[in-house]
Amino acid sequence: MERTAFVADSTLGLSPQEALERDIYLVPQQVILEGQSYRDYVEMTPDQVIQAQLAGKKVSTSQISAADLEALYRELLQKFDRIVSVHVSSKLSGTYATARKVAEQFGNRVKVIDGLTLNGGLSFVIEEARRKLAAGVPWDRLEEAIAPLVQRIRGFVLPATLEYLHRGGRIGGLQHFIGSLLKLLPVLEVRDGLVRPLERARGWHKGLQQLAEAFHKAFPEGARVVLAHAYNPQGVEELRKLISQEGVVIEDVRTCGPAVAAHTGPGTVALFAAPR
Repeated sequence: MERTAFVADSTLGLSPQEALERDIYLVPQQVILEGQSYRDYVEMTPDQVIQAQLAGKKVSTSQISAADLEALYRELLQKFDRIVSVHVSSKLSGTYATARKVAEQFGNRVKVIDGLTLNGGLSFVIEEARRKLAAGVPWDRLEEAIAPLVQRIRGFVLPATLEYLHRGGRIGGLQHFIGSLLKLLPVLEVRDGLVRPLERARGWHKGLQQLAEAFHKAFPEGARVVLAHAYNPQGVEELRKLISQEGVVIEDVRTCGPAVAAHTGPGTVALFAAPR
């Protein structure tokens, strides 16, 4: 039986050690702090990113380094026969395109998959790929085999404030002013590889309720769930209580990681779900 390694980028929301405990090898995204680039989780922790944001510093993210990924592939292919490399949606980042380019030099031994999601959603994609290969799905039909699940993965995100969406240029000044005045928060949906505003909520608690309602509407028969947060364990616990019911299995609670927090800010909570 061929030995397969699984690779993901750090939008997965796990540290390298946490990922390794799940038999996943991590390549870091880049965190840009005040114009200086740092490797996510390696040279810059999620807590440091949050503290920098709270201090008013400019934080953004950039895709993986091709050199980092090439080095990881070379190292893994000394121990494994092949690699499945799953990455954040190509509609949100250039990471997938970079991985495809790097993989070309390794022929058919590296299969790069567009996760069309991020964070906990990527975990579901990796698990499905692992399961399908174990069940005997041919290597060249893997993407086709996991597509039905990938298409059904959803994410729901609630920022605690409009401030960081405004700083990142994702909402205009007037929209920020009016939204802050009325205490409006967007409930965002991650679907088909894109992040879209789903609805607006007046205040944090209403936002959590609307996020939970959107989740239950999308998965009326229950789902497997990963919860994530940016420095907001209390908020994610509130969300856990709101979604808990028969058929809902919460598999993990993790950090949002800089990939989400850099854009939505401290206090953000998120939910990623896949059918059971």
